[in-house]
Amino acid sequence: MTIIVPTDFSKNSEFAALYACELATKRNAGIMLLHCYTTSSVGDSIDDDLTDPILKADLLIAELKDKLVDQFPAVDFYIECSRALIVDKLAEMSNSGMFDLIIMGASGASKAKSVYWGSTTMAVAAKSSIPVVVVPNEEYHFESNHIALLTNFKHEELDTLKEYLRLVDETKSLSLIHVYKASQKRENVMDTLNNWAYNIKEMTQVDQVSSYAEPIQKDDEELDTVSEVVEKLIQDINPDVILVTPSRKTFFERLFTSSVSKAIALEINKPAFFDKI
Repeated sequence: MTIIVPTDFSKNSEFAALYACELATKRNAGIMLLHCYTTSSVGDSIDDDLTDPILKADLLIAELKDKLVDQFPAVDFYIECSRALIVDKLAEMSNSGMFDLIIMGASGASKAKSVYWGSTTMAVAAKSSIPVVVVPNEEYHFESNHIALLTNFKHEELDTLKEYLRLVDETKSLSLIHVYKASQKRENVMDTLNNWAYNIKEMTQVDQVSSYAEPIQKDDEELDTVSEVVEKLIQDINPDVILVTPSRKTFFERLFTSSVSKAIALEINKPAFFDKI
């Protein structure tokens, strides 16, 4: 198993790298550190006489590798610098069959927000052929004791859960999160959600499954979109990781947009596992 970890040498990307290394240690996986050159990372050539001159980023990624090797000596590290655009490069690598997972920061040096509409991270998650784990812009140690699955009762969500359990880790506890329209009866929603929980217990090794459902509240400006209700439930439940299932009718529109302005401000302050489409 090999994990791709993109880096722009920012503190945020280092948080993601450390998280990835902890997972790699647990899973006996390798780490591919990837950088796509930018204006700031190219800098001046170290030796212009060379046919392929050494650039600033070449030194920085080697330094990052050495630093991580010191902290995680059991992990095998590889490095690559590319002149491609990061989204295109990761899409290409994800299709190569050589890698299993991408772990990246919610934003790089130029962004202050966490996961939000329009970010490079979201574009990567939409195009990747392998799952993507997004790590918020702060230090997170890898844990998987309690995970949460965003559900709309689609079969693909079971595939997302199985893929997480296969690639990342087993878990002791799973919380199902569903947001419904205010016009729906809560008892009907909870019956469906509890049946879904039963099916998950039957189909996986997870035996502690809890169900959480809340309506969109049109009379509350802080809870009048799906994304805001999801955010509140995540804060209340406090899982280690959130599992999200993309769909071909872009899940960004479904999950993050009823009001685009509010979606832009949305932050998910937990590591999130985005399954491939």
